[in-house]
Amino acid sequence: MKESAKAHGKGEKTDEELLKGAKTGSQSDLNELMCKYSFTVRRISDRYYNDHLTADDWFQEGMTGLLYAVRNYREEKGSFAAYGIVCVRNRLNTVWKRANSPGNEPLKDYISYDDANVPAKKSPEEEYIEKERYRFFTESFLEQLSETEKKVICCYLAGFSYKETALKLHMTEKSVDNALCRAKSKLKKAFNK
Repeated sequence: MKESAKAHGKGEKTDEELLKGAKTGSQSDLNELMCKYSFTVRRISDRYYNDHLTADDWFQEGMTGLLYAVRNYREEKGSFAAYGIVCVRNRLNTVWKRANSPGNEPLKDYISYDDANVPAKKSPEEEYIEKERYRFFTESFLEQLSETEKKVICCYLAGFSYKETALKLHMTEKSVDNALCRAKSKLKKAFNK
């Protein structure tokens, strides 16, 4: 989030421009902003643990905090990056407190019928090792991608079509397809290691 206020390349918007667009109803600006900070939210949410919430649940709650930050940010609050991190952490802390409150004691012993055949849970150490492997894999994979491939992957994950991505990144649809194919190829190689 440190470089959030700077535009990295031609045509890339700053956080302030994206925020302004998102607040005026631009879904593409909102998607770009959420995608831009999703890796940071993942890193923050990976630090939280609860028996009844999965890593994806924590990530989703973190993204909810980020959406709150987008909706409520005002420039006098400082940089959006700092404000966004605070909102994400506050949301996750609130969820953690609720999940571990005495009011949820009966749920802690609850076993779903669907979960009855699930193998034993991993220990906190195994969970931590798994999260670290995921983080290391993600970081090493992202380091292999070019800036164009990162932007195309981000748009792809945000649900943009090839045509929308091409317009957004000022590329041809064929260039988008090529970048996505290269990124997928690098991902397959990374998985096979």
